[in-house]
Amino acid sequence: MSPPLWFADFVSYCLQVVLLVAVGTALPALFRLRAPRILLAYWQGLLVICLVLPVLQPWKSPAFAPSLADGAVSISFQDVPAGVADSHFPLYSLIAGVLLAGILVRLAWLALGLARLRGIRRAGHAFDPLPDCVRELESRLSVSPAWYLSPETASPSTFGIRPPSILLPERFPTMDEGFQRAIAGHELLHVVRRDWIFNLAEELILALFWFHPAVAWVVNRIRLSREQTVDEATVRLLSTRQHYMSALLEIAGGGAGPAFGVAPTFLKERQLARRIELLVKEVTMSKARLFLSVAVIAILLTLAGGVAIWMFPLRASAETNPTLLVTTGPLLIWAVPPVYPPALKAAGIEGNVTLRVTIEKDGSVSDVENWAGNPQLAQAAIEAVRRWHYWPREKAVTTNVSIGFTTVKDPYLDCFAKDYVAPVPISNPYPGFTDKETAEKPDASVELLVMVAADGTVSDVKAAPAIDQGMTDWIVKVVRKWKYRPATKAGKPVAVTIPLTITRAEFTSNKKVPLGDLRVAAPKPRE
Repeated sequence: MSPPLWFADFVSYCLQVVLLVAVGTALPALFRLRAPRILLAYWQGLLVICLVLPVLQPWKSPAFAPSLADGAVSISFQDVPAGVADSHFPLYSLIAGVLLAGILVRLAWLALGLARLRGIRRAGHAFDPLPDCVRELESRLSVSPAWYLSPETASPSTFGIRPPSILLPERFPTMDEGFQRAIAGHELLHVVRRDWIFNLAEELILALFWFHPAVAWVVNRIRLSREQTVDEATVRLLSTRQHYMSALLEIAGGGAGPAFGVAPTFLKERQLARRIELLVKEVTMSKARLFLSVAVIAILLTLAGGVAIWMFPLRASAETNPTLLVTTGPLLIWAVPPVYPPALKAAGIEGNVTLRVTIEKDGSVSDVENWAGNPQLAQAAIEAVRRWHYWPREKAVTTNVSIGFTTVKDPYLDCFAKDYVAPVPISNPYPGFTDKETAEKPDASVELLVMVAADGTVSDVKAAPAIDQGMTDWIVKVVRKWKYRPATKAGKPVAVTIPLTITRAEFTSNKKVPLGDLRVAAPKPRE
């Protein structure tokens, strides 16, 4: 049994993100891109691309031919393996439950973190009066946050908006003035930049993607780059690199204190070595080289995204339309709509039939039987379903197909038929099969869906799986060259899809290929 479509798309999306992040991680190292501000923007952009990746790509949909016959034929599918309940259903339900539970746990953890921060702030005491060096920095940066001293934190942290709060360790007043300036400057710059808002947004993203290590990796790179950016700005603000590095080491010697994922802290031990390394080695890169590197990285990242989408495409459920509805079950890639028997339709005989369909590993339908319903309606449905083709699978499967016949005309289709003029072929060359070839396979035929664009050109041709694939490929190649006088609706050109069943004999003779029943191209579902 194949996994449900949501799970297959979920796995494909996760793999797309893994590939994109892997390439995105290698590119800055390859081009030696180390400027903190540029890297911060780069990692933030990469995270945004990963989040919106599903809406930046086309979703593949299975192809089928909608019916425009008088009356309506509705179709739905339900996977039933060999007459027993789907044993995989609990597994995928469990997976969905675990994913949801993980999100809820992370959100609860985030809420507890915020509550803990408020508790520490309340348990601490206001830092007043502030040292002159801190007041001077507040004046220069035009900010005035609330300062607190707390015995429960060994590393300064900043959080909140109105007013922003800065938590300092209790030993801060006894520190050297140079250390005080370094620490206060760093935290004040976080306030100026409103980094707490970004940090909180990143925590929400981590909660939603708690299962994905690639997303966590990108968020960690963002936070490291943010701290390095603030380090660089603090050094410029204080005009001293040595005191700032000494302050980092001093705080590291006192321990990191409690971890606050929702508050940017002055020190995170895992980032210390990288931050000190960047402070020791001044990063320089010419503007020309920087611009060229960023441009090339953007191009390569776009190509990587395209490869990821190509390798792991997302698949949409079959498009809903007024007469053919595909809900769940094996992926149908070719469907011939059932023909409502004219005699039954004229007599007003309606009803639903349920067919038991056996699908082989190659996707072909090997057996169809009437499971329940009117035998005459079922026979019409069986004749159509025998010609269906599904996406290949690891093993044969049995599925139920429910088909409903009703004599009620579809008002949507009636509306379309009004003022509608069918397309007319003005150039349809033949491949020129010989009489000898036709005699060898007189019954050989190909089923096509010919998509005719609004300008009359053939925009695409889809062929049903066939035994004689060579003949099918050759006919498709020829039909792509056909030209039509466009179909029109209320005087305006419209695109349509024409289903054709073409035999070798028709391509050998000089008679016109029948146009067949016209089909609306991708009609929009009604509300």
